[in-house]
Amino acid sequence: MEIATRRMTADDLKTLQDLDAASISERVEGLASFLGQKAGAGLVAYTPTTDARRTSFPEPLLGYIAGFSVNQDAEIIDLVVRSDYRRQGIGQQLIEGFCDAFGHHVTYLEVARQNRPAYELYLSMGFVEYGDRKAYYQTADGRDDAILMRKYGNIPADI
Repeated sequence: MEIATRRMTADDLKTLQDLDAASISERVEGLASFLGQKAGAGLVAYTPTTDARRTSFPEPLLGYIAGFSVNQDAEIIDLVVRSDYRRQGIGQQLIEGFCDAFGHHVTYLEVARQNRPAYELYLSMGFVEYGDRKAYYQTADGRDDAILMRKYGNIPADI
């Protein structure tokens, strides 16, 4: 599927609620605060037939990725793709765009151990495990570990 991406703006927050109302509504307030921070970084995906300069799209946004970027290191904190557009490469394109735009040295993320589809996606894109956080996520069945992952970019990190 052909998509386009652009940097996320505060104007996108109203449209983001259309992605997945059940899971996104509690995130919108946090995203508003996040976008106001100097290190805040994010991209939105949309069909190329929509006008990227408009704040009101004739078609809803297809997904977004949000995180932080400091000194060419980045951390992905949230990735959402509309449920009716999943498994069409949109998440992959958002991750690639985020890493290219913000993670020149290294991009970090964490994923719940039970979230196998996301974990497999990150592995397929070159992310590797470097640790975990035991019982980090609260789930309906108790707690789940967070797997810590990273991917190095094109500019060598000073480590």
